Amino acid sequence: MQINNMKETLENIIALLLREYEVDISKYNDSFLLKSLEKRMTDTGNDSQSKYYDYIKANQNEVKAFIDSLNINYSEFFRNPLTFAYLEQIVLPSLIEKKKKNNEKEIRIWSAACASGQEAYSIAILCDEIIESAKTNIGCRIFATDISEEEISNAQKGVFQTSSLNKVSLKRIQTYFTRRGETYTIASLIKEHINFSVFDLLTEQGGCPPASVYGNFDLVFCSNLLFYYKPECRKSILEKVGKSLSHGGYLITGETEREIVKSSNYNEVFLNSVIFQKGIKKYGKEVLSADDAD
Repeated sequence: MQINNMKETLENIIALLLREYEVDISKYNDSFLLKSLEKRMTDTGNDSQSKYYDYIKANQNEVKAFIDSLNINYSEFFRNPLTFAYLEQIVLPSLIEKKKKNNEKEIRIWSAACASGQEAYSIAILCDEIIESAKTNIGCRIFATDISEEEISNAQKGVFQTSSLNKVSLKRIQTYFTRRGETYTIASLIKEHINFSVFDLLTEQGGCPPASVYGNFDLVFCSNLLFYYKPECRKSILEKVGKSLSHGGYLITGETEREIVKSSNYNEVFLNSVIFQKGIKKYGKEVLSADDAD
């Protein structure tokens, strides 16, 4: 397949979807779109770009299939063990102490692009364990969002296949899940910590989930998402996230997004942790948060 012909076909599809269906896929990274196009051509048995364009132009079901192929909906429990270890041992305990000092009662967390909820539930489980261990009345409130109504509906149910619990310890499974046949349902006490809602990170209508009212998040998870988008969209998402963070708040991303985030004035707090804070450099020293920059 010639790259130039593929790009021309892709441009035609982008124009078609925008013109006929008011769906703008131009925000996605070109390489991601080209891979999706190649896969749809293979799956539909169209061996040329022109044949596939004619096919999608005449077939609304293929339009839906192509758009669905762009949905980034993979998630898993405790996806990055090192990141969760830092959260468990350092970040969350320090946030609890900060809340006590400031006489605040709640840790506020945003799980952006939460897919079917594994990330949000992992955070809620970790918070529940740490709060219980610290014997504190400080609570946690998690706002989990995704652009897909279907994913949010699945997340709210909190029902997962056995295969999805590979990184969940037996103790956590016994404490926080109920087995029903070949599926496991998350405990109600964990669901109570989470508000699931549909939210588009690229919308101009609001900078954070409406349910959160004012943002001010201590932690924002935006993992394995940025690299799917073009640079200007990545910038927009990071600016939105940055404005929603509390003073000294943390941004957690995916491994592949480290350099993208670093180039946007975020500093990685711990080596290889993908846990970031907004920072500046002062007198040659990397400052981790606004608290240290005074």
